[in-house]
Amino acid sequence: MRALRHGMGVLRSLLLGKYLHSTYTRHPGDEASERQDGSTSSDSPAVVRQTSLDEEVVFASASIAACVNRVENGIKTNQLLNDSLKDFCKIGFDYVDRLQALVNRMNITFPGESEGALNAIESLRSYITKTMDNQREFLEAVSHECVIEDRCSGKFYEIKGEIEQSKLQYSEVEAERCTLAAVVEDLYLQSKEAVNLCSEAHHEPPLVKTNMHKALIPVFLRFMEKNRELKNMGFDVSRSRHDKEISMLKTSLKNLDCDRIIGLRDCLSKFMVYETARVRNAQYDMSTLINAVNDLEPEIEWSTFEAGGHRDVDTTVYDSLAQTTRQYANFLKNAIPEVFRSYAITRLTLSGPKARVLQRIERTLSKYIDAVWNNDADSVSVKDFVGEMQSSLVRQVFCSMITSSSLRNNQLQSIIAMKLLARLIGVLLTFSQRQRDAWSGYAILRVSNFIHIVKDPQNQQTEMYTLTMFIQNHEYWSRIAFWEECLVIVISQDLKAVFEDSGGDHALKPVTKELKYFVNWMKEFGINPVEAHELVKRICSQVELPEDYAQCIIDTGEN
Repeated sequence: MRALRHGMGVLRSLLLGKYLHSTYTRHPGDEASERQDGSTSSDSPAVVRQTSLDEEVVFASASIAACVNRVENGIKTNQLLNDSLKDFCKIGFDYVDRLQALVNRMNITFPGESEGALNAIESLRSYITKTMDNQREFLEAVSHECVIEDRCSGKFYEIKGEIEQSKLQYSEVEAERCTLAAVVEDLYLQSKEAVNLCSEAHHEPPLVKTNMHKALIPVFLRFMEKNRELKNMGFDVSRSRHDKEISMLKTSLKNLDCDRIIGLRDCLSKFMVYETARVRNAQYDMSTLINAVNDLEPEIEWSTFEAGGHRDVDTTVYDSLAQTTRQYANFLKNAIPEVFRSYAITRLTLSGPKARVLQRIERTLSKYIDAVWNNDADSVSVKDFVGEMQSSLVRQVFCSMITSSSLRNNQLQSIIAMKLLARLIGVLLTFSQRQRDAWSGYAILRVSNFIHIVKDPQNQQTEMYTLTMFIQNHEYWSRIAFWEECLVIVISQDLKAVFEDSGGDHALKPVTKELKYFVNWMKEFGINPVEAHELVKRICSQVELPEDYAQCIIDTGEN
């Protein structure tokens, strides 16, 4: 982490002046361009994977929460039903007491009443008494038998505790994963920013470019380390175990809910049986009352009255009765909010030389390139060339022109042309040595075995002479400091290629031909093999690359 902070600090401190310049000289279209660039940062695999994993967690949590709420509310419902039945019985017993009081004061006959009327009134009194007794038996049965036993509460709270424990364990893993994913995402953006900065620093002075590319290495290694750590967390195993535990606990909740429903069903079934028996008894008692009322004939009753003589009759007004019932319901619903993260990205920009400046330099140097490839050494003066090579930008442009020309034709026409090119490169290397410019030397290394001449073009078996043979004795190549800086540059370029190709998902090993051939370059330019191997190990250790990576560089150079 200390190397990472140092690397990013070097990048930012070296580029502070350029950043301030670009900030106060930006063009109107730059803001839109930055917004467009910033929008692409969200396509990181860690972000896509994190969004996908967060949606699944919310669904699973809501599902188990709904199960818990259902069972918990179901248990409360059973308790409320028991309370309702108790209230029902209480009201019923109060009704029975009122009926008993009614029967006790139901003395509504008078002397001289006819026998039929007396029978009808007595039948009503008997019906009320039987209704009272029937109601009392019904209420006693309901109060004792229609009770839902609480066999779920204890087990439910045990399961609820297990669910909370499972969620806690999983949330700790998820929190660790999210934290690490955020670190990986931030490191990915830092790596991407560092790669872009190094790419945009193409025309910067050599020391600036070298330090920038050296600072890129710990940034990229930190990203690969954390990315590998994120992939090896075993989150899928933890998630699978959590889902399995939740599934088992949901099954237990289902069984509890089934037991609750069975208790509810049995309770109401008994209630219906007792109520049906009460209604049937009431119907039987009602039939007796109906018969007594049907036998009541007004004419006969009056005849009986006249036969028995006149008698005063008292009338009584019956009291009205009322019955009330109550019902209870309670529904709960929980909602789990979603949490989102966002990251702000600050991007440093570099401004290279103006296009017209580069064009002027190319026009000045083109005569030297033409003299080499057109085999016209007498058309240029090396003395004039010396004055041009004092600028690192000019040296860089000259190296780029050599590379471009060699790609079009890498075989020079004569040894005179090769010697002219070697003299020009010698001047370039001299100024590069004075100014510690490793980039120019690296550019020459890349074409040293590519540019060549043949001794006799007509003979197919003739010897071929490469540029290396004409420049390898320059003292520039004996500087260990150059090879150290050059290796840092080559490693940085290799890691950039790995990052741009795979995003850091592949194993850490050399992929570019320059890094694979680096040890051979050192040997060709006079560095002892043992010293070359030690240099590779030393630089890899300084930039915190693993030993197997350094060994891989050495092995590929040997093969």
